[in-house]
Amino acid sequence: MNVTTTALSATWPTTAPALRYTAVELCCGLGGIGIGLAAAGYRVVKAYDSWPDAVAIYNHNAPEPTANVCNILSNDGRATIKKERSRLGDVDLVAAGPPCKGFSQILNGRHDKPNPHNNVLSAMPEYVAIFRPRLVLIENVPALTRYQGGKTFRSLLRNLERPGTRGLRYRVEYGVYDAALFGTPQARRRILILGVREGSGQERLPDSSPDLASLYAAIRNRRKIPDAMRCFADRLADPDDLRMTSGSQAISDLPLLGPGEPEISRSYASTPLNSYQQAMRAASSEFLTNTRTPAVRDETVRRLAMILPGGSARQIPKNELNGLSRRYGSAYRRLHPDAPSTALSTKYDCVYHYEECRSLSVREYARLQGIPDHISFPDKLTCRRYAYEMIGNSVPPFLVHGVLAQLAPPM
Repeated sequence: MNVTTTALSATWPTTAPALRYTAVELCCGLGGIGIGLAAAGYRVVKAYDSWPDAVAIYNHNAPEPTANVCNILSNDGRATIKKERSRLGDVDLVAAGPPCKGFSQILNGRHDKPNPHNNVLSAMPEYVAIFRPRLVLIENVPALTRYQGGKTFRSLLRNLERPGTRGLRYRVEYGVYDAALFGTPQARRRILILGVREGSGQERLPDSSPDLASLYAAIRNRRKIPDAMRCFADRLADPDDLRMTSGSQAISDLPLLGPGEPEISRSYASTPLNSYQQAMRAASSEFLTNTRTPAVRDETVRRLAMILPGGSARQIPKNELNGLSRRYGSAYRRLHPDAPSTALSTKYDCVYHYEECRSLSVREYARLQGIPDHISFPDKLTCRRYAYEMIGNSVPPFLVHGVLAQLAPPM
């Protein structure tokens, strides 16, 4: 692939599109997939997840309370979905973000131990057979292709191609995409699997994303941008180019707060400063929610003060570690204002602010995942720790919308 000419663009709609298609979400979480689907013209008619808090947040923010608490691996869950399916009519798309924990590199290579979360992904073909959609879109981590030597992934593809009886067949393909190349202010590589029901269309996924690790490293370490990465660096630096977004472009219009600030209604710090902020603020009120900032220990503040934006614990001098043993790159990571964030986890302290010596608020965390400001996380529905977990587990809406918008030929 020639990375100097390949462009994966995101054209986020500035107004609500006409909802021409119907979709069902499995493993919906807080609704990241659904936000992207709505931007692509899909109306989610049903959504399912086993986590009650996530379903409560989904329904709190959705136009209609379409999400149900449902364990798709249980007999009761299967029976519920089969019953509801009979009332839905034709379904254009089934989209799913099954748990990736069992396949993720976060497990430090321990991919041989069985993980019950993996069974959810294995159940996807069964639900494709139930809904018989025209299209199927499944998201997970690229490490899935290497789990158990690729056996699990190959089995999934085979079962998606022939998910049931009565001659139901799908053409199945996959690609690996960096959410940052679709406008998400986060370097988050994910695998997307597309299934097209035979005889219903010729859609194809766009080309996989180039690996921009050398660009991100150059920016964060203040090195020369490789020539092959220059076009992407220019894209990232342009505040009006929604195809790529940096850390400061994502959150610089939010109030700049210190650690341990309480939850109160707050105004924006400025008018929108770029296209991304304008997109995030569409449909939101003039006041922000979920801006409370985590308290930070004095020792953490001292360590963060030694780390430049974009750096990590590796920058702390040896004589200043004071018992800190985790000197690898994932500890004490700070945002760089001119680069996308590193991949978010479910922990609030996986990344720190580029200017303040603190972790991010829920609102800032949501911004880095492409979750719009009108999505809120009321304390009466979930705790703050779960809000970070929901956001970290979410599928970036810009990625969903961007890939669907580029299916070829167009729908």
